Amino acid sequence: MPQLVKGGKFVYGLSRINPDGIIVIPPVAMDEYGCREGDRVIGISGSRKSGGLGLTKKSLLEKSALNVFIRELPGLLNFTIPEGEIIASKGRLFCWTLVRSGGCVCIPLPALSGYGLEAGNLLVVARGSYLSIAFVARGPIFKEALRHPELEIFGE
Repeated sequence: MPQLVKGGKFVYGLSRINPDGIIVIPPVAMDEYGCREGDRVIGISGSRKSGGLGLTKKSLLEKSALNVFIRELPGLLNFTIPEGEIIASKGRLFCWTLVRSGGCVCIPLPALSGYGLEAGNLLVVARGSYLSIAFVARGPIFKEALRHPELEIFGE
């Protein structure tokens, strides 16, 4: 997993959103964040600068500063809202989905649209923080990653 620039984020690779809204989580990211097939993960809208989304587990989210956002969203925490349905809280968008075989998650196209994404988009998969795997859609990290042909592209 390369660090693209000194002091910068570590990048696991790139992932292309397929026509069905499937995004592949690179195996190293799965391991680092403790994700397994069958786990429920929560998608959180990315920053204005980077766009995209972060994927995290409920246990990590509950221990973070974002806990204040999600306490108001019991349907998200209890996974009683439909899988892939976006809900908003304090300017952030959230949804949940299952980790499927091969480290794939499926986010319905209307939900992807809410995150400013669509089928065919290429995302930079980076270590977001202790909290989430970042799927970066634009900005300096994205531009720098595209200059590294050695990065593996998942989902193609």
